[in-house]
Amino acid sequence: MVIEVQHWSGAGNRFVIVDNRKGIISNPWNVILVKSLCQRKDLPVAEGLLVLLDLNETNCKCYYDFYNPDGSTGVMCGNGARCAVRHAVSSGHFERNLIELILNGCMYRAELIGNDRVALRLPVYKDLRLIESWTYVNVGSHHVIVDARDIVQSIEDFHRFDLIRFAQEHLNLYRMKVGIENLNLTIAYPTVDQQIIRIRTYENGVFDETQACGTGAVSTAIAFWTRNIIRQVKIQLIPTSQRILTVHLDINTEEKETIQGITLEGDARQDTTSSQFDIDSMRYV
Repeated sequence: MVIEVQHWSGAGNRFVIVDNRKGIISNPWNVILVKSLCQRKDLPVAEGLLVLLDLNETNCKCYYDFYNPDGSTGVMCGNGARCAVRHAVSSGHFERNLIELILNGCMYRAELIGNDRVALRLPVYKDLRLIESWTYVNVGSHHVIVDARDIVQSIEDFHRFDLIRFAQEHLNLYRMKVGIENLNLTIAYPTVDQQIIRIRTYENGVFDETQACGTGAVSTAIAFWTRNIIRQVKIQLIPTSQRILTVHLDINTEEKETIQGITLEGDARQDTTSSQFDIDSMRYV
């Protein structure tokens, strides 16, 4: 059996998308199938799989599941969520640009704002811990945020830094201290005027540095604002892909300036024409 696979990216974060509204593939999706779909033919490896489950055009709702390349699921993916929203719009006929996304069973609200950009509303973080000089944040996926100025001397060093080796050497320590296994690791370097933060992320489930990470960007903004490293509420972050992500923080000034809402804004694009994938051989044709 051959299925169509679309190729998308959010801020450079690469995804494959499969429309499974007809239930051609029964749940749960097995690990081998997910891994094979992410191993794209003549294209860089995808960093996640999105599966369209249903569209409700009348109520502007869409339902998707997200899988990491290793087959794990259940986590939030900010860049993937924006791709899901734009894919839903391209697959259906929505009358409004305000979309409700149900991703892995969790509800998010999104707005199409033009130029392939999507503003995704997120709930307040589930957990925040300031541990020594680094920060743990849970925004639906688990992140450790490290101020890169603690480990490199300059922005040039930041770009040259061996993030994969650093993750391999330090993640077990972070896991032990927060008691969580599936951690993502982001190093972040603010500009001198603190108007822009450059970020690089090693993602769990991919087990490599990715071109961008939406929840990593959100977690960095939360961590740096909480630690008083930055004070603006509109924060621009530049990931490895150089495709800018913007995080908007809603601050409750009446309660010790706490964060009460978060919006992640960034692009979502279909990168190339669709491919055909043979489920029986587990290969692209």
